Amino acid sequence: MEMFVVLLPLALGVALSSVPIVAMIAILLSPRGAASGFGYLFGYAAGLAAITIGFTLGIRAIPRGDEVSPFWIGLGEIVVGAACVVVAVVIFVRERRKRGASDEPPEPPTWLRKVGELGPFSTAALGLALNLRPKALVFATGAALALNTGGLTAWWWAVDTAVYLTIGLSTVAAPIIVVWRLGDRARPALERAREWIDRNSYLVTSIALLMVGFVLIGDGLGRL
Repeated sequence: MEMFVVLLPLALGVALSSVPIVAMIAILLSPRGAASGFGYLFGYAAGLAAITIGFTLGIRAIPRGDEVSPFWIGLGEIVVGAACVVVAVVIFVRERRKRGASDEPPEPPTWLRKVGELGPFSTAALGLALNLRPKALVFATGAALALNTGGLTAWWWAVDTAVYLTIGLSTVAAPIIVVWRLGDRARPALERAREWIDRNSYLVTSIALLMVGFVLIGDGLGRL
C-alpha cells in the first residue's frame, strides 16, 4: 500500500502529459483517423510498458546484496523528485514568458502539425518515440524505484505494474474509444479538447510534476 501511494501520483503524471494526448487527438482529426490512431496507441502502450519494465528490472539487477538498499531507493526518489520540481518550474516560467500578457498559446511544433499525414506504422513509431522524452524518462525512473520497494512478490509486482500502465494510458486511449463509439459526432468534442489543452497544458503539467516531485521527495526522505 505504501508503495502504491508513491506509484499513483506517477501514473497520474503520465496520464496528464499533454503531448501524447494532443498527438492522439490530431491523428483522430486527420483523414486517416482511427486506423492511424490505433497504430499510435499500440506504439505508445508498447513504449510505456517497455521503459517501465526495463527500468524496473534494470534497478533490480544492480548488485546490492539480496535486495536493493532502502537508502539507495530513497536517494534515487529524492533525485527524481527534485528533477520533477525543477522541470515544473522551468515549464511554467518558460510558457508564461512565451505567452506574455495575451496568454495566447504558442504555435504547435511542426511535427505535431504534420502528424495527421502519418499512416498506422508511422504513428506507432511516433508513439514509441514519445516515451523517450525527458519527462517520460523521469516518470519511468520514479515508477521503477517505487516498484522496487516493499519486497513485492512477482504476482503483486505484475498487478501494480498493470495498474500503473492502465492509468498512464487512459488519457491516450480515451479519445480513440470515444471516436470508435461516436464516429464523426466526436469531432466537435475532440476539437474543444485540443483547444483547452493548448491553452492549459503547461499549467496542468506543472502541477502534476510538482505533485509527483513532492511525493517522491517525501517518500525518499522517509527511507534515509
